Amino acid sequence: MFLNKSRIKYSWFKCTSKNSFIVNKSTVIKSRIYVVGVNNKLNINNCFLENSIITIDGIGNLVEVEAGVKLRKVNLIIRGNNCSVRIGKDTTFGGARIVNVGSDNSIVIGNNCLFADKIEIWASDTHAIYDENGNWINKEKPIIIESNVWVGSKVTILKGVKIGDGSIIGMETLLTKDVKAKTIVAGNPAREIKKNVYWTLDYPLQNNKF
Repeated sequence: MFLNKSRIKYSWFKCTSKNSFIVNKSTVIKSRIYVVGVNNKLNINNCFLENSIITIDGIGNLVEVEAGVKLRKVNLIIRGNNCSVRIGKDTTFGGARIVNVGSDNSIVIGNNCLFADKIEIWASDTHAIYDENGNWINKEKPIIIESNVWVGSKVTILKGVKIGDGSIIGMETLLTKDVKAKTIVAGNPAREIKKNVYWTLDYPLQNNKF
């Protein structure tokens, strides 16, 4: 376990032997981090965590959180073998559950993404389903969320989905299929609303005179 120049407040950590745990120049408040199993790695660099839980269990799994990321009310779970979750620079979460259970699977989230609250991101179903011939039919699949994506409140993103750069996902959308870059989608099931859009954190206000 390696805590370097980090501000830790009301938080709890567990890292068993044969695992790697690095929290560098970060602020961690009211959060819990568990790294158990064998050859698992957690790398957090210059980030902010509050009211969050990170759990890594199994063999050879990885969680990597890059500089400027803000995780608020996030429950991140990896359980299995050779799975990974990577979160790119300056991405912000207001509340999410991120689940990757299985083998050789990944969740990749790009830079400058904005996630609202009560979001579900599931790269696996966590339980196996078989057909009448005994064939496993619900294997895990990777999720890719490219950079500059805005995800609204109560969105669910399921396994195998890729969201293109600059897209916007409306509130309470259920995503089971890919989203093209710079596209707004919304609904359950999700449908395309508009193409060739972009978003900013600014909001235009009229200068009303009273």
